[in-house]
Amino acid sequence: MSNKYLIFEDYETGLDRAEVEGRAMNLPFYSTDPNVNKGVSMYRTSPKLLKNGKYALEVSDYVSLTSEEDLSTVTKVTFPDPEM
Repeated sequence: MSNKYLIFEDYETGLDRAEVEGRAMNLPFYSTDPNVNKGVSMYRTSPKLLKNGKYALEVSDYVSLTSEEDLSTVTKVTFPDPEM
């Protein structure tokens, strides 16, 4: 199975979407249960810069994807070449 990505114009918008998933997954950072050790995990994935200057958020396992978002995912992205 190929990874699925949502594409964003800027990092902050992608990170906002990642936070929605973190809340939907009730990650420790967002838990209201007093017995849960508050962690620093806010996101399952975070946006990564693409070669074209946009940002890709890997959403293959997201539980909070809307049907509209699912239809707008892509499976092929181009990341910048790693610097030597």
